[in-house]
Amino acid sequence: MSNKKIIWSPKAVNSLEQLIDFIEHKWTKKVVDNLLNEIEEAIELIAQNSKIHPLYSHKKQMRKCVIKRKTLLFYREKSNKIEIVLLIDSRQNPKKYSF
Repeated sequence: MSNKKIIWSPKAVNSLEQLIDFIEHKWTKKVVDNLLNEIEEAIELIAQNSKIHPLYSHKKQMRKCVIKRKTLLFYREKSNKIEIVLLIDSRQNPKKYSF
């Protein structure tokens, strides 16, 4: 099985930046670095097997990956690519769930 190409939506890039700002404000750079490593590992697994995580929305074909209990990564398969749609910390405002 070959790895699928990963693409980031503009919203995903923005939400990652907001997530890093949120975590840096509350914790240390080491916590941020550990989280970024875990996100990278999760994305590598998703690239290998896009159906590894459960569907969050059947209508939008969106899947949810839980990283470190509090960090959620939403993604979907498009053609032969994986689109990272959104990253959030579940302690943040739930309105950030808009896709």
